[in-house]
Amino acid sequence: GAPGSASLPSYGVLVLGTALVGVAQPFFQCAPPLLSATWFSATERSLATATALNANQLGIAAAFVVGGASVAGRPDALKAYMG
Repeated sequence: GAPGSASLPSYGVLVLGTALVGVAQPFFQCAPPLLSATWFSATERSLATATALNANQLGIAAAFVVGGASVAGRPDALKAYMG
């Protein structure tokens, strides 16, 4: 199997985690337009909304970069990272 596969969660736990992310995602995607409509004037809303939505995506990208960098070049790192 895959390195560190003995400590991977079961399929049911993965499905549950995916479902929880699916339930939470609309709050992250719908909050920026609501907040920009509340806090910004009509001429500033599109920029505020775009900035907030892109910041969310940049945070996700940063998580992938940091995660990959933390195990790069270390064959045993994935097993240690997974527990």
